[in-house]
Amino acid sequence: MSNNVNYELHTYLGGVWKIDSIYDDLQIAIYEAQRLHAGGRFSAIRVVQEKFDENAGRMISKTVFRAAKADESNADTMERQKTVRREVREAREAAGLRQFKNGRGSVAANNSSPIALTLTLGGLLLAGIGVILALRYLFGAI
Repeated sequence: MSNNVNYELHTYLGGVWKIDSIYDDLQIAIYEAQRLHAGGRFSAIRVVQEKFDENAGRMISKTVFRAAKADESNADTMERQKTVRREVREAREAAGLRQFKNGRGSVAANNSSPIALTLTLGGLLLAGIGVILALRYLFGAI
């Protein structure tokens, strides 16, 4: 039985992926990919395992290694975002606020219940009606 697996080293530059080289050994392919990535010439590097499935009569491709210039920058950005989110969450918890979701994302709200809100709005409505009636009484029909 012949070896049905090979490893293609792909390079990405100028918006185009190209096959740089093909290897029989995974460790050598990954070593070369890491070496090229460290050189900084390419935007991204990947190693793709190509395996021929004799039963199905087709090639099966699987990416087994990838590296990109943006990986480190993206990782730093993700860490900063996690830190900011954690600080905001802690500040909201310290202020007694809780989170709830609406259709536009996450919004901070205080711990007021819907009943308290309804009673407050009802009180404001009654006060407004009372002011209107008082003005009518004092100044006659307006």
